Amino acid sequence: MRSTVADEHVLSSLRDEDLALRAHRDFDAFAELYRRHLCPVYRFVRSQVPGDAAAEDVTAQVFFKALSSAASFRAEGSYQSWLYRIAHNSISSWRSSRDKGFLVLDEVPESVDPEPSPVVVAIAQEESSLVRETVEQLPPAQREVVALRYLEDFSIEEIAGITRRTRGAVRILLHRARSRLRKDFEGKELA
Repeated sequence: MRSTVADEHVLSSLRDEDLALRAHRDFDAFAELYRRHLCPVYRFVRSQVPGDAAAEDVTAQVFFKALSSAASFRAEGSYQSWLYRIAHNSISSWRSSRDKGFLVLDEVPESVDPEPSPVVVAIAQEESSLVRETVEQLPPAQREVVALRYLEDFSIEEIAGITRRTRGAVRILLHRARSRLRKDFEGKELA
């Protein structure tokens, strides 16, 4: 059965948690969740795995698992945290299956001035490359919490839930990552 414009408007006005509770029996509800979360989940996954193709595969697995386990969502926390927990587990599974000890942080989409000057573009690319190369050197656990905190803007408590670490452990990982990055950037000029 096709959804109407009125149905789509109703779905788009619902909270994630309300949609998630309907998603196991209403594909349109899941489709709305997919529309809302595809880009942020892909961005997070891409920050953790090398290459667009691998990121697309892992992201597809995340949403397949979210759809197939939609009935298990109990709204005890946010849908976003539940979905990122699935992403975290999917990335871990991908790492295990590839037996890789390191990950590459490549270009991450970000907000930019719609018409920056060529000089600004060149400086931004150079700085972005420097930051990316430096972040790539972080251990995987530190790189993951940095991506969740600074790319996805999750709180310490949400990161703890997603990664199944204590809030203290997350704070320590972030502190160590920031300290290492600060040391690595010492003497280098960034805008």
